[in-house]
Amino acid sequence: MEDEQFMQQLRNLTCQTVDWSGFDPSKWRDEDINDWDISDDAQGDEDDNYASDASILSARHLDPFNVKPATRPHHTGPTSLRIEDVTDEQEEYRDASDLENISWPEVSVEQGEIDPITELFTPWRMVLEYPNLFVGKRNGARARPLFTLESLHENRIWDLFYLYRPSNEGNNNPLIFVPTYQMQHLLDVINRKLDVEFTFPRGHQDMFAMPFGQSNTAKPRFLGRSRSAEEWKQLTNNVPARKPGDTSENAPFLAKQELTRRLNSIFSIQDKSKKTKNNQYKRSNLHRAWGKNIKRVQRYLGLRRRVLSDPEVSSYTPLDLTQPTGIQPEKSVVFVAIDLEAYELDQSIITEVGLAILDTAEITNVAPGEGSKNWFDFIKARHIRVKEFSWAQNSRHVQGRAEYFDFGESEFIEVAKIASVLKETIEGESSIGGEGAKRPVVLVFHDQSQDLKYIRMLGYDVASADNILEVVDTREMYQYLSRSNNASKLSNVCGYLDIPWKNMHNAGNDAVYTLQAMMGLAIDMRQKSLERAAAKASKANTSNDGYVTYSEFTATKEDVDEGWISTGELSDGGEPSLVMAASTVPNSVVETTVCENWEL
Repeated sequence: MEDEQFMQQLRNLTCQTVDWSGFDPSKWRDEDINDWDISDDAQGDEDDNYASDASILSARHLDPFNVKPATRPHHTGPTSLRIEDVTDEQEEYRDASDLENISWPEVSVEQGEIDPITELFTPWRMVLEYPNLFVGKRNGARARPLFTLESLHENRIWDLFYLYRPSNEGNNNPLIFVPTYQMQHLLDVINRKLDVEFTFPRGHQDMFAMPFGQSNTAKPRFLGRSRSAEEWKQLTNNVPARKPGDTSENAPFLAKQELTRRLNSIFSIQDKSKKTKNNQYKRSNLHRAWGKNIKRVQRYLGLRRRVLSDPEVSSYTPLDLTQPTGIQPEKSVVFVAIDLEAYELDQSIITEVGLAILDTAEITNVAPGEGSKNWFDFIKARHIRVKEFSWAQNSRHVQGRAEYFDFGESEFIEVAKIASVLKETIEGESSIGGEGAKRPVVLVFHDQSQDLKYIRMLGYDVASADNILEVVDTREMYQYLSRSNNASKLSNVCGYLDIPWKNMHNAGNDAVYTLQAMMGLAIDMRQKSLERAAAKASKANTSNDGYVTYSEFTATKEDVDEGWISTGELSDGGEPSLVMAASTVPNSVVETTVCENWEL
């Protein structure tokens, strides 16, 4: 590693809280900073949002007394403060000229190229909107004059980067980023001037230090160095066009989805004046996405036809569940339901993994039966107990049932091998489609966020699997059915569907019940949709020339506003899409300033 590259990584790591001038990196040039252990155990306890400079240095046996700490504001209060807990207003700024007098090394690439050195980025919106989003009323008035576009360029330069969204759909404008260490330096200067202690806020640190490029997704490209407000406007108004790789076209679907989610998180924090309206808009669009997801599940199961592929089909007769549907399951999907159990006293200890698999190729000519129960027999289940942690039994918050797997024999497997089991289950080759072919997989969870977190902890990167079509969540399916903003337990969903259950909180059992619930909900909502369409068609043909009463209209309007209404039998759910970009929110909800072809 070149000395300058090493020093740049070191500055990124310490966020400019240490002045490394005069430091000789020669003895460390063969080290990879990314491999340094700077965990909490290595750093020791730290109440503040970030570990101290000394703790980071001591983790690698570097003497903190051999470097000069950057000047920080003096405080007599507690070491950890909320942003609102700052000193009284000052009429004049304190002198920070020694901190401002810094010259960043030139970025070593041309415009439109990817900088191999800069690894962590802060969205420009977090820079410009910092006092509005994270500072209390009293100090917000003091800080805002320092965060105007003109003030941000006083005695300061910014290295600008741009990144396009992973999808060509919706807003095509690029997002602007700056290196994280430049944002940290800005806060250091303002802390000196105002005698405050602004930091990357707890709970939002990941928005200020964003890495990119995981699983072949796009990385920000260098836009240019901005030394003035006018130069900033000139650069951001002339962002280069997309290049190959900018839309992450070669990345797996889930990796692109995760990148989109992270980019959307930039806009998830709103001023209080905009929050209510924006939340309703996001909630409505989320509900619509759930509805489309359900329709695609019905297509994968052979319960619904593609609208465009079968335009002549107009019958709204509910399905005869005692007979095969006569509809070919789309894409020959394999559904894989996953459930994991963790030790209640230490959530880092994963104790059980449950897998339930349904191959739709096996149910093509099988009548689903009432509530799809005929298909239940085709589910293949596994219950894996993590060998090293079989001693960990839950009883305080939930009663564990690790010893009561009702769909086969439990397996004891070492924790180091669990990732391979998951990979083989999801990405294993299939004889269908040719030698070496992977089957399209749809993952199924009940409340996916926690289980996906546990899977990552086991060492398997779901986002890297290029054969995953999408993720289905039975919690969301049931919320859409019941038109509720409140989540329901899996046992409640099974109760609604008359699915007999026992020994829940056994991961194998829960995976099976989750897959059964998905099929039951898909059929239940398919039948209800056909019944509504038939009733609507009949009423339009026989009564009041299609007149809709005021009570029917207002009820429908409320459901439409909340996103509970789709276009019924006129749509089929389309193709899986990435999470809707926040930039598609109307201008009255998310506002941009300065110029129109970039985003804060």
